[in-house]
Amino acid sequence: MTITLPIETEAGLILPGHPFFEDYLYSSFPPGWRNFAYHNPDFCFVARSGTGILEAVNEEEMEEYVEGGEYDQWLEECGGDGDED
Repeated sequence: MTITLPIETEAGLILPGHPFFEDYLYSSFPPGWRNFAYHNPDFCFVARSGTGILEAVNEEEMEEYVEGGEYDQWLEECGGDGDED
């Protein structure tokens, strides 16, 4: 038995499989980012590998993200090479 989830709920939630899901996922900021920014003036957003969901991080977490290889892993997942200039 296969269960198929609807791609848009009655409440208007856009779920994976909806044509606009990827666009919305990559164009919206994570919940609570303004509060994080208020308490961490040196912050940025990173896209977590595996999901691509944006997360607000401080400077130390950003360095760990880049130097720890998660940024390179995310680039591989999305087909980029880091030379978008």
